Amino acid sequence: MKVELLTLTGAKFSGTATELLLTTADGMLVVLPDHEPLTATLPPGPVTIHNGHQKDTFAIFGGILEVTPGQAQVMADIAEHSDELDQAEIEAALAQAEALKSAAGTHHELHRAQTMIDRSHVRLGVINIRRRRRTRAQRREQ
Repeated sequence: MKVELLTLTGAKFSGTATELLLTTADGMLVVLPDHEPLTATLPPGPVTIHNGHQKDTFAIFGGILEVTPGQAQVMADIAEHSDELDQAEIEAALAQAEALKSAAGTHHELHRAQTMIDRSHVRLGVINIRRRRRTRAQRREQ
């Protein structure tokens, strides 16, 4: 099936896939070729695109999924490929966000800090997915 991951800045992925794994507002979902038409809202979380032997995982921060015959389209404000993520930078941003949350004086500041914390956790989750995948691949090579 054709899969597109679109953001406000352009396409992050466009190609064929054998499977699309993501989280909807109702729970985990696997989209396979010939999936029934579907539209769903997407909370922040990982999106994994399998195209046979290769898997690409992205951190998204909310969006919409539309499945039509032969195609799945994910539209998100922001999507970051797992290879773009740096664990040390994310952990530093998480520590900063937690400090901002502790010092928050208004509801707006508290909400902004919590959003930063949530995004950091999604990014770290995607890094862990990438790490597990590489560890399994290394074990198979041995």
